[in-house]
Amino acid sequence: MLINNLKKMKKNTFARVVMFSVLVVLVAASSNSFARKKPGKGDTNMAIKGKVLLEEDFTTPSVYTKDFQPTKEGWSVKAGHAKWVKSGKGVESVWETGHMPVLGYSGTFRDAVIEVDFRFQKEEGKWAACRISAANPELNPRAYAASVWANSDNKARALGMVLEHDEWKPGVITTVDSLMATYQPNKWYTLRLELIGNNAQATCNGVTVFGTHELFGIPKNSISLGVGTCKHELRNFRVYEATLNPTWRPSKPQLTQQNSNIP
Repeated sequence: MLINNLKKMKKNTFARVVMFSVLVVLVAASSNSFARKKPGKGDTNMAIKGKVLLEEDFTTPSVYTKDFQPTKEGWSVKAGHAKWVKSGKGVESVWETGHMPVLGYSGTFRDAVIEVDFRFQKEEGKWAACRISAANPELNPRAYAASVWANSDNKARALGMVLEHDEWKPGVITTVDSLMATYQPNKWYTLRLELIGNNAQATCNGVTVFGTHELFGIPKNSISLGVGTCKHELRNFRVYEATLNPTWRPSKPQLTQQNSNIP
C-alpha cells in the first residue's frame, strides 16, 4: 500500500510540473505578443521612398546667410536665428541668444519622406532637441503644417517624440501625438518624418508617433530644420517623393487632438 501511495504522489507531482511549465510558456508568449503590438514601438514605415527630391550633405553654399542661396537643383537654403558653420560630418549650429537655430529650405513637395541625422553636445543652461517642420506660407500663413520634435529636454514641449500642427502666436499648437523617448549627447540619431495625405508618422530611436490633421496634406514649399540652443550637428538630410506602403497599419487609428498655447 505504501508503494502505491508513493506512485500516486510521483504522478501528481509530475502532473503539477507539466501544468506549471505550460502556464509559463503561455504567459511568456502572451507577453511577447503584447510587446510586439505595443503602440508606437517598432511600427513599419507608413511611406515607401520614391524619387530623391533633395540629397543634402551641407557642402553648398560655402557660407550660410540670412538670404536664400541655391544648394541643389530646385532648392535653396538660408540660416535663421543663429549661425551655421561647416563641421567634419556636415553642419553645426552656433547659438548665442534668442530663438532656436533654424536652417530653412525652399523647395516643392507634397507626399514625402524627410530624414536628417542629428547629434548634440550637453551644455549647461542650454537645451537639446531636433525638429523637422514642413510648411506652405501661402496656403497656411504663420504656421508649420506638420512638425515633429525629437525632444531631449526642451521644457516648451513634451519630452520625447512630439507630432504637431503649429500655428504661431496668437494661434495655438495642436499636439497630434506624443510618446516618451530619450536621447544621449554625442550620439547620432536619425529623425524621419513621413507625410502621406493628411496622415503623418515620425520615428526616431525606435519610437514612433502617428496622427491625422486636415493641414498635414497641403502642398508644401519649405522645410525648417530646427535644433536646441546647445551645439547640434546635422548630416545626411534627405527628401524623397513617397507613396503609401500597402502593408502599413497605423498603430493608433483614433487620436484626440489637443490644443495648447505652448510658446
